[in-house]
Amino acid sequence: MDSADSREDAAFPFFAGMTIFIVFGGSCPASENTMANPKQFRLGLNQPVGSPTARRAIEMAEAINQETAGEFALEVFPESRLGPDPKMFADLRAGALEFFMAGATLGEVAPTSALPLLPFAFSESRAVFAALDGALGDRIRNELVASGLHAFRHCWQNGFHHLTISVRPIHTADDLAGLKFRSPGGAIAADFFKALGADAGMVPFSGMYEALKTHQFDGQSDPLGVVLSLKLYEVQTYLSLTAHWWSGFTLLANAAAWNTLPRAVQGVVEQNAEKFALRQREDIEQINATGSEELARRGMRVNTADTESFRARLGDFYARWRQKAGPELWRLLESYADGIA
Repeated sequence: MDSADSREDAAFPFFAGMTIFIVFGGSCPASENTMANPKQFRLGLNQPVGSPTARRAIEMAEAINQETAGEFALEVFPESRLGPDPKMFADLRAGALEFFMAGATLGEVAPTSALPLLPFAFSESRAVFAALDGALGDRIRNELVASGLHAFRHCWQNGFHHLTISVRPIHTADDLAGLKFRSPGGAIAADFFKALGADAGMVPFSGMYEALKTHQFDGQSDPLGVVLSLKLYEVQTYLSLTAHWWSGFTLLANAAAWNTLPRAVQGVVEQNAEKFALRQREDIEQINATGSEELARRGMRVNTADTESFRARLGDFYARWRQKAGPELWRLLESYADGIA
């Protein structure tokens, strides 16, 4: 919740962070409780190997493997070892990759997935989770089903995004004028930065550190945990706390292939997908809660931006996206979001 290789934990068409997709190979029907031809499955993701997201994904796979007793085998490939996000997503849809955790790759199949990630729509993660685990998420999951993807209910977390910059701190919206930011990609991100007088660009997440180091961009947008895990404090001077949007991950499966799995195996995958999504949410919440202090300790100059000055310039922005969403869907978003009037 439109993308390139974005490792950030974001699960929607315009934001970094991550969605998990699962495709299960094999077209032969199996019984309700056994698989005819168990095989090795792969989970590709772009998160660093030591990140909470990669660690919980590995733990999830280990639990599934153990509980299915050899009928289902999953191996995790972090750090884009199976290719950048667009390639993994294409491989997923073609059935060449079994599992995929990605960020901003869903715009073409689930446009509604952008709405929970509108700037300043939410002020806390639990409200986002209520929306995505609930009725708004049901709308998104129905769009995914229409594209042949089975969506698991509990998304994973990336968190609220802030701005890091090399040239100057962001105190008010005026300070963004003329700057270029590496963003998660997508129309909402581009429209947001344009409304504030800045430009948005995209490089694969795996290349972001080098792009910032060589000043291809003045700054970037990500949660604090990502800034820490990628060591962006080495190539960025200022951290301006904005919490301007949220991003996360969604677990998906190819619907046709998912339906060929024995019900017992499906149950094990579903249970562990929920268990480790909830654990990962807490991990990320804790890291992001203390991230600004840790980044200050590592040398970044930290300030809290005046986000009301941002909001004052977003009237036309919100009007455009409200019109695109339509009244029914916008009302559903408003029923969860505390930041949209």
